[in-house]
Amino acid sequence: MAVKASTKRDRGLTSPACIHSAVVILGDKWTPLLIHALAGGPLRFCQLQHAVGGVNPRTLSSRLAFLEGVGILAKATLSTIPPHTQYALTPKGSALLPIIRAMAQWAETQGGS
Repeated sequence: MAVKASTKRDRGLTSPACIHSAVVILGDKWTPLLIHALAGGPLRFCQLQHAVGGVNPRTLSSRLAFLEGVGILAKATLSTIPPHTQYALTPKGSALLPIIRAMAQWAETQGGS
């Protein structure tokens, strides 16, 4: 009996290139945690560091710059004294929230912590 090769449509998946693009953004250890932390609204650097469990400041700075560069979050400098910088999800970043929630739900059902 011959097995029919599955097509892209049969599997419900997009091309591997699209999956690779998503992994480039979401595959970092800290990115899903940062997106989750920002789901509740804008946060400052130290608030983000605390929210994601004490990430190294250099690592956090680098990850925030990358996510800003790819349009996932926006950085705003508040004109307060002293000036403060805060980060917020862009619409592109907010579109990732269902994925983050699905990841958390999957981990819950599979016995993850």
